[in-house]
Amino acid sequence: MRVIVTILFLAVFLAVRGQSSIPSRSLQVTVNKTTNLIFPAAIASVDRGSERILVQKSTTNILRVKADSIFRDTTNLTVITSDGKLYSFLVNYTAAPDTLNLDLSTGALANIDTAWEALAEKVLQMPSHLYGVRYSSGNVRLSVAGIYTTGEVIACKLRIENASTLSYVVSRLIFTVVQHHISKRGVVQESEIVPLLERSMGMLIREKQSSVLVVILPKAALGTDQALQILLKEKDGDRHLFLRIPHRYIINAILIR
Repeated sequence: MRVIVTILFLAVFLAVRGQSSIPSRSLQVTVNKTTNLIFPAAIASVDRGSERILVQKSTTNILRVKADSIFRDTTNLTVITSDGKLYSFLVNYTAAPDTLNLDLSTGALANIDTAWEALAEKVLQMPSHLYGVRYSSGNVRLSVAGIYTTGEVIACKLRIENASTLSYVVSRLIFTVVQHHISKRGVVQESEIVPLLERSMGMLIREKQSSVLVVILPKAALGTDQALQILLKEKDGDRHLFLRIPHRYIINAILIR
């Protein structure tokens, strides 16, 4: 009997020793750029170690990751795909990530940003068609110059005009889907949208000058009672700019051909 127990113990010990651990990949994120993770199968579940990292699925197998704010400690991100595989990431904040697009089926880098940059440049050259959606604070105005779409993504052309005698530096640009009208209970449901391309952080608009930028967003299925909310925050200042784009402007976006 003692021999049998010894053999069983040895078998279990060897089985445990034989189990391979899943290594964690290093992942760098920042607040003004999106890191795209391309998986070989559909994403089944995502678990964030901290609310300071934002995640959103672009397609069934592409996950966009971004920092909500600057953080110093390491957190983690776990993704399980439909083929049963688990992907573990150790996430750190950095101002300039080494990799923005990672194809996990091959481990190769992907040039997704190049396509978005080309699309943004094309939208910049297109005529503006919106003039009534705007908000001002401290002689600085944020306005929506146009909403465009390829059918799969949305491009927002924004104009920032600084009529003051003080320069304006952008801290962060935040997009959320919100209820257009607040319910009787006073509850406002918000869902943040992580841009595919957004280069506003650190943008400087000097006194008496203006700038135009294009932000590429994933297609958002807004209901008739919802709106796309934009919040532009000033760095080291309180001239934060806030506006909402009604549902009708989104569904009537100009088609990019």
